[in-house]
Amino acid sequence: MIYQKRQTCAICGNGERETILDYGLVPAAGSFPKKDELADEPKYHLGLEFCGTCGLLQTNSILDSHYLFKDYRYMSSIGLSKHFSELASLLVGEFSLNRESSVVELGSNDGVLQVPFQKLGVPVVGVEPATNIAQIAKSKGVQVINDYFNYDTSLRHFEAHSVDLIIANNCFAHIHDIGAVVKGIQRIMKESGTFVMEVHYVKALIEELQYDSVYHEHLYYYSLHALENLFKQHGMTIVDCCEIAVHSGSIRVYVQNQKCTATHLRRPRTPRLMSLLGSERALNIKNALFYKNFASSVKKHCNLIKEGLDGIKRSGARIVGYGASGRATMACNIWNLNADMIEYIVDESPERVGRYMGGTNIPIVSKETLDNDNPDYVLVFAWNFINMIANKLKDREFKLLCAFPTFGIHDPEKFKLNTL
Repeated sequence: MIYQKRQTCAICGNGERETILDYGLVPAAGSFPKKDELADEPKYHLGLEFCGTCGLLQTNSILDSHYLFKDYRYMSSIGLSKHFSELASLLVGEFSLNRESSVVELGSNDGVLQVPFQKLGVPVVGVEPATNIAQIAKSKGVQVINDYFNYDTSLRHFEAHSVDLIIANNCFAHIHDIGAVVKGIQRIMKESGTFVMEVHYVKALIEELQYDSVYHEHLYYYSLHALENLFKQHGMTIVDCCEIAVHSGSIRVYVQNQKCTATHLRRPRTPRLMSLLGSERALNIKNALFYKNFASSVKKHCNLIKEGLDGIKRSGARIVGYGASGRATMACNIWNLNADMIEYIVDESPERVGRYMGGTNIPIVSKETLDNDNPDYVLVFAWNFINMIANKLKDREFKLLCAFPTFGIHDPEKFKLNTL
């Protein structure tokens, strides 16, 4: 079964959750169909629900992980290489890692973090379910287990309590049975080991109106409060956290075993973690009221986008797009865009070029197409990378449009959201 409706909360099992926002029927954000697949492309219901018991914001539906990830079109090396190179250096220094250290990365993608680790003399075993992406990583000379990670697969691939550091970047929101993953992490992590994860932060999602980052692939939108409830169920505790710029507002979370007996390796809860927890309490992030105004703000924003784009087209101007990401798929479907409005969308990933935006007839093309064209406007769907994209296109005459946080012509001096 590809699609199923959520019956209980993913963390606490609560059967009663409150609907926050309904997106209707939309395609899987990472599908990127070929031309002959457009007519039969499936769409699935999508909405957001809030659990008042554990504080988790989650989708109301679940798509089969094999359908979503076995042929995956997202490569982290496109745009995030610098971030992961810096992260590798940070973690190697922070945990005094060396060639003898045991490090595992879950959802290792195309090896974007493994490669800099390897250059620093620290081998990392990657676990990546997408076969095509795992092959790309292996071609870079890193070790990859092409499988999903959970408690059962941890029994196949790893010894108990054998890993010093486990890392998971931008994948912790993607996993249906997240409890089985945490159970597997707790099993393979040494008693004195640490789990470090990066994930999109729900506070940024709500406060900065990032509704285009909600899709079937992203099952959960975590607060620290919800994560604390998740890890506590498996004998683990958050000891540190910091906000980072990735994906326009994420958090990096450090987790250890609650019963770590190695006193000199046990980390106390840091002041910055306590400060973030305090900020969440001040925002009343545990309460559904924090999320209620989100839906009405989304509707107003969507109307402004449609009016703005319609006005540009009525003037006779041409619009193309930049960044065929999952965000772009959602935006195109929420705003009902097609090739009459957006002639094509440029993407730098060869895994997407030659395909189409899901749910639309908008083709995905290489940057060379834009290099040889002269549209009037370029709508940057990958707006979290807009300053980087603007720098690449700075010598062109067309105007860059950005939809978030407000619709208009891009001004780098006024674009103050966390971007990378």
